[in-house]
Amino acid sequence: SRLFFLSACNTPKCTMAETDHNRPTTAYLTIGFLLFLALAGNLIANGKPLYCRIAGETFWPGLRGMWQSPDIPFEHPVLDSIRVYNLWKTFPYDKAVFAPIAFSPGEIIRKPAADLVHPGTIHPGLPDRFRHWLGTDARGRDVAAGLVSGARVAVLTGVTAMSMAMGIGLFLGALAGFWGDERLRIRRGRLWMSLLALPVAWFYAFIARQYILSSEGTPTEFLKSLAVFAGIVVLFNLFGALLSRFPFWGREIKIAADLIIMRLAELFNSIPRLIFIIVVAAMMPKGQSIWLMIALIGAMSWTSVARFVRAELLRIRELDYISAARGLGFPEMRVLWRHALPNALRSTMIIFAIGVGEAILLEAALSFLGFGGEDLRGKSWGSLFSGARSNPMAWWVTIPPGFAICLTVLALNSIGEALSNKRRD
Repeated sequence: SRLFFLSACNTPKCTMAETDHNRPTTAYLTIGFLLFLALAGNLIANGKPLYCRIAGETFWPGLRGMWQSPDIPFEHPVLDSIRVYNLWKTFPYDKAVFAPIAFSPGEIIRKPAADLVHPGTIHPGLPDRFRHWLGTDARGRDVAAGLVSGARVAVLTGVTAMSMAMGIGLFLGALAGFWGDERLRIRRGRLWMSLLALPVAWFYAFIARQYILSSEGTPTEFLKSLAVFAGIVVLFNLFGALLSRFPFWGREIKIAADLIIMRLAELFNSIPRLIFIIVVAAMMPKGQSIWLMIALIGAMSWTSVARFVRAELLRIRELDYISAARGLGFPEMRVLWRHALPNALRSTMIIFAIGVGEAILLEAALSFLGFGGEDLRGKSWGSLFSGARSNPMAWWVTIPPGFAICLTVLALNSIGEALSNKRRD
């Protein structure tokens, strides 16, 4: 009886341990499948044939969309006429291979009309391979193609926005935690030039290029704006360094970095992110783009990273090896970037995983409210979920994207929890 009692007491612990071990494994598999959908979206859902033969010539129109815009002409008379009149599904090919989901995300086919069809229905007037596996929404967009495209939008938004937030948070958190209110001293010339550089860089990088960013909305233009912003800041800092050689501008000023940055973080935390992004988007005269959404989400998500890095550096800066590095005469910047900050970075992966989930959830809420306009309509999970407002009985329009959002966020939170438990152990 004693052995039975001991085995009964140990069984729940083993079961709980196995459950905790399987949970991150399932989460990693879920995120891996999400990345697969994001990377192979053009092979899974595509309204153009992946491979086709016309008059003995071989073409790959569906695969071309992986590296070129679909609006760029093919420079071939037959393919260009097919593209102009949208005859990809009805053209008499010699041979054609379509994707498993033979519809592009956000694609609307009106001839013949197919506004709202149930899952598994073949599109009217087309062969059997053009089947809506998860049905369509009220405007005829394929739900399955939207789910695949939504995975790409979620990964792009979550990873890019949190990478931006990590960069801002690491920089500000390092200033607040390592130097505090007493150790950071900046020469007057460099300080004033750095403060002057921020509005000037913002104007020339984003406001002056607003028309280009809103009309094209490509990643290249967004990266160009970031490069312009960083270049202007660097130039002003170099000029400030030259100016600091004069006696008046070379005087050092003590900066209460911890106080300023923490009050700034509290200010950002007090602003509702969803309302702030909607207000900023409404002020834009030329619509909205996904890159504007990513920039706004990243700019509003740095506070948790900064507070976490600050707390870690407050502990690390008092350790013996940091005191030894200072005793050897190493510069403060070298002590920070080569000795203190790398040890704090190991724990920021927890914030990154959870932050990606929050960014995906915020993107879904914004696209549900109509952010992004027609560019994201039917191409993101939130925009698909918005179909419930006009057709609440069409369960196939709301349950798949809602389940995808829930599963992705839960998987990322489970990964963050597993990383936290590993760090604690």
